Order: sequence, then structure tokens, then C-alpha cells
Amino acid sequence: MPACARGLVMPAQPPPSSRPPGRGPHLRPLTSARNPQLKLLRLLANKRTRREQRLMVAEGEDLVFAGLAHGVRPQVVFVDAERADEVRPLLDRLGDVSEAYSVPRDLLASASQLAAPPRVMAILPQPGPYSFRDVAFPPTLGVWLAGVADPGNVGTLVRSAAALGADWVALGPGSADPYHPRAVRAAMGATFSIPLLEGVRGEDLASRVGFRVIAAVVDAGVPPWATDLRGPIVIALGGEREGLGPGLEQLGSACVIERVTIPQTDGAESLNVSAAGAVLFAEALRQRSLGQIDPAGPVA
Repeated sequence: MPACARGLVMPAQPPPSSRPPGRGPHLRPLTSARNPQLKLLRLLANKRTRREQRLMVAEGEDLVFAGLAHGVRPQVVFVDAERADEVRPLLDRLGDVSEAYSVPRDLLASASQLAAPPRVMAILPQPGPYSFRDVAFPPTLGVWLAGVADPGNVGTLVRSAAALGADWVALGPGSADPYHPRAVRAAMGATFSIPLLEGVRGEDLASRVGFRVIAAVVDAGVPPWATDLRGPIVIALGGEREGLGPGLEQLGSACVIERVTIPQTDGAESLNVSAAGAVLFAEALRQRSLGQIDPAGPVA
């Protein structure tokens, strides 16, 4: 057992439920900050613990519902003791969860990453892990994030990629953990609906064939609507400060790289990476829907 989790009681896989349909799990009272499962919930704010245990935290019943919709069931559920009746629809779906706790709000808040603690928090298994053997390759649309360090940006990009038809999102060096609680929250359930590939270096992409890399750069690129984004492509996005420079060096000369720049009004600050990603994903979807590119632009 990893050192960071030594002494903790890991969540057991729930046995088949014998409860009648529509009846939620029995909520056991949890009142001690030293409870092993509450300790684990707090430890999962740490990337090392998440990676070693292949677990993640969902804050809010909407994320737990999203996991259930994609076959990811919580192993442990924590419910605000004062608001259990407000989440009865979720509890009715969780009849076979063996570990479900009623927790005072202050204890729940001690484990939450949110300004206001949610009514429900849950420990779930992380989807995957995925590799290129598990996903569509070459992709119609893949996404590679190189140095996108903010978890909120990563989560928002995962959400946009899933909504706009990407096959997968690959996380390169320097990118935030997509299972960070803030990334999971920003993804709004898309964490469960699109494969997330972790630790994908530029060299890993460069060793594969059959696709073009569409590199988002701040200037000197062509407008996205003047580039064929119908696929197979991988859209590459870099960090807010360094951009894609280091990532393009990793790709080397083995990939076909086309640089695109989103036109902006004079004097405007560059777009946030999650906004730029959404623009490019939407343009790729538009071109696939039309079956052609339009060099004059989408509103010409």
C-alpha cells in the first residue's frame, strides 16, 4: 500500500444489493475528523494519492449522476447531514453503495475544494487508464494539451472537446491532472464521457502516422477556417505563458504541423487557452458538418 495512504481503510467493492428498487443506501453517521474514509477524501486533493490509488473525487450530485450515466459508480458517498432529503433522487440510484455517510457540514467543508461545500461528495474510480491502443487512431479530431497547467482550463477544455466531437484528449508534459477536483468540476461530467490519455509526450505523437497536427499559435498562423480541420487531425494547445513552443520542439520534424491563429481585434489580449480551444473545436465540427472548408470565413 502506498505510504501516503498507509493506515487508511480503502473502500471495498460493494456487494450485490438486496435493497428494493428505489430505496437508497443506509446513511451511517460520520462525526469524527479521524474517520479513515474522510481522511482518504481529503488526501485525494493530492495528485500523488489520486494517481497511486486511481481514485477521484466528485463534488456535487450532478457529477455523481454523470458518473453513473457512464457506468462509473461511487465507492464511498458523503452526504450533508442537514440536506439529505434534498438529494433523495440521487440516493435512490445508489442502493448498492455499501459505504454511505451522513456528515456534518463543517466536516464536509474540510474536504471540499469549493467555496461553499456541496450537498454530496463521492469517491469514484478514475476512468481508464487509456492509451492510444484504446482510442480511435488516427482520430477525426484528437486534442493534445502541452503545458496547460491550470486545472480549470484543463477541465473546461475537456468539456468543450467532448461537446464538440473530439475523440479523445491527451495530456502532455506540464499539463494539470484532469482528475484534479477543480478540473473535474470544470469538465461538468465530461471527465466520464471522453477518453483522457495521461503523460503523452510530443515524441509519443510523433511516433504515429496518419494525421496532421493543428498547432494553435498567437500569431503568424492562418485563420482556422482557411485550414482543413475535417480530419484526421490533432489540435495542439499550449500554456498561457509559454504557448506551444516546447511542445512543437518535442514533435520535431516527424509530424505534419500546420499553424493556426484566431484573428482578434487590434490591441486585444490573446484568448484564454480554453476559449481558443473551443473556437477551434467548433470550427472543426462546422467543417465536418458542411463537408468542406470555406476560406472566406464562416460568416462571409
